[in-house]
Amino acid sequence: MIAIVTDSSVGYSSAEIAARGIVCTVPVNYQIGSETFEEAASDRNPPFMERMAGKVCKTAQPALDNFIRTFRNLTEKGCDVVCIVLSAALSGTYSSACFAARQVGGNIRVVDSETIGAGMHLLVDEAVNMVKGGLAFADVVRHLEELKKKIAVVFSVETLDRLIAGGRLASGKANASLNLRPVFVLKGRILFKINARGQRERLEKMCALLPANTRRMFVCRCGAETPVAEFTAMLQARFPAVNIHQRVVGPVLSIHVGPGAFGVAYVTNG
Repeated sequence: MIAIVTDSSVGYSSAEIAARGIVCTVPVNYQIGSETFEEAASDRNPPFMERMAGKVCKTAQPALDNFIRTFRNLTEKGCDVVCIVLSAALSGTYSSACFAARQVGGNIRVVDSETIGAGMHLLVDEAVNMVKGGLAFADVVRHLEELKKKIAVVFSVETLDRLIAGGRLASGKANASLNLRPVFVLKGRILFKINARGQRERLEKMCALLPANTRRMFVCRCGAETPVAEFTAMLQARFPAVNIHQRVVGPVLSIHVGPGAFGVAYVTNG
């Protein structure tokens, strides 16, 4: 049997984890002020946006023991393990999972998703479908390594403070002042694309960045309502045959993008 391990930033709810049956999530740690938490399923996290206001917030990779315990429990049951974690360019989670896999032994393969959040959701869902479809372990891993190249996230933030403070973005051409808002693409790492002037231009530029062969997408927002409704309508007009899922970003990613951030994760055909 093949089991799939991922980290909590995937954003699954408790019901989604249960429905997939073969998925285990390892919690990513985060800190708000002096309080430390483990990120849970999306429906089980305590209120966090209000707590974040005016506080120093940090994130940390999952505890090594959590990976070791999860891997050991699965391998002792005779499972082969595919572990899909958030981008190694943005977190030490990949390194931690690799170290744990070496400690435990057995047939464990750690995959650097090269994405985050809803992008990981897309990749893990594909892994679940492959396993349930009867693909062999090596074929699942091989297909995931190819598929992750077809996944990306387009997003924008209201302020650059949290991205810079968290070390995920160097200050440079990106601008979030007056009527300007930066647009980024995450594909392995965060790439600045354009400073959009005004809300309409921002949404149009973001929508235009999605390839014509997009086949599935998640629109995500951080905290309070953002221009998500208008953005979703624009995407639906461009991709009428694509079912657009909605997500609210969890605490770990919210700490890095800040209130008002929003974006879309997508996967393409071909």
